[in-house]
Amino acid sequence: MDRRVAIVSGASGGLGVPIVERLASDGFTVAGCDLAPRGVCALDAQLDVTDAAGVRAFVDRVGTELGPPYVVVTAAGVQRTGPSETVAEEDWRTVLDVNLTGTWNLIQAVLPGMIERRRGRIVTIASEIGLAGLPGYAAYAASKGGVIALTKALARELAPKGICVNSVAPGPIEAGMLLRADAHSDEWLAANVPLGRFGRPAEVAACVALLAHEDGGYFVGQVLSPNGGTVI
Repeated sequence: MDRRVAIVSGASGGLGVPIVERLASDGFTVAGCDLAPRGVCALDAQLDVTDAAGVRAFVDRVGTELGPPYVVVTAAGVQRTGPSETVAEEDWRTVLDVNLTGTWNLIQAVLPGMIERRRGRIVTIASEIGLAGLPGYAAYAASKGGVIALTKALARELAPKGICVNSVAPGPIEAGMLLRADAHSDEWLAANVPLGRFGRPAEVAACVALLAHEDGGYFVGQVLSPNGGTVI
């Protein structure tokens, strides 16, 4: 049964919703958490992923009500932008706490059960900005680069225990915090995205689904980056 239960953090966000929908269409019973849950999952919880005790309680609840999770997707995230010399300490800490520590809190909470059962899939949601950087995104780049490094470290540690850990690092996607903005004109698109278009949320969800599927079982510590060619 645990092969059919999935947890998605940030489940009500611009990327979280299509990820939940794709996993559900693939036969998973999905439990989701978010600061403002929208009722898109079989089990929804209001949760701040920086609250480690709250995350552990949520994972325990999922196990009791739905069964032990086989797939965990860490999609909760925030973004703060601006020139590096003006970044406020509070903004820096918020971005690192949510994007990196929040990812860690959820992963650490599910690990004891996954290790005991010797199977599981963990998919972190990073960003192309964590791969290549971007001016004005220092905190976000640091947090997502940290998520990628965490993914690789855990992948080496956990693969011998039957747990595959990988990451999806989207480029410019028409969803959530990556929603097409006024600054992203057609001229910007032509100059920065070789494919010439913004990505669709479903394309990110498809990457997550591959890593969650049995056919994705030989991916270990990899970063799938649907980005239209922005990072090659």
